[in-house]
Amino acid sequence: MKYLIANWKMNSIDIEEWQNRFNKTLKLIKKDIEIIVCPNYLDIIKCSQQAPNLIMAAQDVSIHDDGPFTGQISAYQLSRSSEQLKYCLVGHSEVRFKGDSNSIVKKKSQKLEGCNINSILCVGEDESILNKGEREKFLLNQLDSYFQDGLCPKFIAYEPIWAIGTGIPADKKNIDDALKIISIFLKEKKLKKIPLLYGGSVSSKNVEEIMSSDILSGCLVGNASLDGEEFARIAKKF
Repeated sequence: MKYLIANWKMNSIDIEEWQNRFNKTLKLIKKDIEIIVCPNYLDIIKCSQQAPNLIMAAQDVSIHDDGPFTGQISAYQLSRSSEQLKYCLVGHSEVRFKGDSNSIVKKKSQKLEGCNINSILCVGEDESILNKGEREKFLLNQLDSYFQDGLCPKFIAYEPIWAIGTGIPADKKNIDDALKIISIFLKEKKLKKIPLLYGGSVSSKNVEEIMSSDILSGCLVGNASLDGEEFARIAKKF
């Protein structure tokens, strides 16, 4: 099974137009591909109604169940938004940058698990860590802090911060090296096989090379997912 995830972030999307462009380019979704869309909170219901063939995911969740937390959304509230909502991102670099520690990322997953929403765990290093040769140590710290108390995400997405939104994806060797670090960690911890994804400037021009990795099960796409036609072209090449 392959997985293709669109992260629309805080971009305004005309969902009907996006769906029309997507369907016009990709007439039929292959049975071995699961396509997941991460709209903003307000568009989850509308997107579910207009794209019943797609699975929904949220972009973030609160560590709190209820209370005076302005602007936050709880896992329980997400679970009531749409029957098509099955997943939620945790640990995305843009959210970590705002202050989400490894401990907070773990707590968010625990809240999601309690509401039967699967976590998509994002990990990845910045350019300074890569250049100092400390990627392995950094990734293992992110992973080790998460995999405690039986917690387990549905996917792990490797998103090198230096490749996100830059238009310059990681090369195949960099991707493979990072995925091997994650795979060895999972094996040593005797954890079940978890699909590994890549995110960072994925497009229809480079997705075939990226997906040529034997370890990779899919992609988490940002900018290129905003255009339904381009996202469909990526799906065609899976």
